[in-house]
Amino acid sequence: MEQYWSGSAINKNKGMVENLQNYGIIKSRKVAETMENIDRGVFVPNGAQPYIDSPMAIGYNATISAPHMHAICLQLLENYLQPGMHALDVGSGTGYLTACFALMVGSNGRTVGVEHIPELVSSSIKNIEKSAAAPLLKDGSLSVHDCGMVSIISIYGSEGLKILYFLHNNSTVAFYHDKHSRISQSSL
Repeated sequence: MEQYWSGSAINKNKGMVENLQNYGIIKSRKVAETMENIDRGVFVPNGAQPYIDSPMAIGYNATISAPHMHAICLQLLENYLQPGMHALDVGSGTGYLTACFALMVGSNGRTVGVEHIPELVSSSIKNIEKSAAAPLLKDGSLSVHDCGMVSIISIYGSEGLKILYFLHNNSTVAFYHDKHSRISQSSL
């Protein structure tokens, strides 16, 4: 996907969000407020330009997705990330999307980020501690069973969002998002 703006035009998180709104990527106020409150700059490596619309290497052969990919994900999940709901973020990387999920489900909800690279787990904990989601997310060895019924599962891969599972009314709906920004839906 093309970049929507040059890096020199953006130097603040709020400006990044406003550009995503101007280009029609962010459509709802809730997603805009979430991304404004969770500063992307906290979740990218030192020296990186956090507010350009580009994925960035975070080490360990992993990346943080471009802001437009996070916005698309949050827009798709908005109805399933309501206060009190539960979310599981598989492949949580820097913790950015986990923090966004936590803000959306609020203090009565539960969000768990799962990452298999120990160094990213450590850095994501530090990132989250510096974010607006810190009061909502705690470090700990917590089983998914401790979370109760999960409302949404987000799985990220090397090319960004791969699949979303919505668990709703005893049925599961999967949304697949490919690298060409096409979204398809199927019932499982």
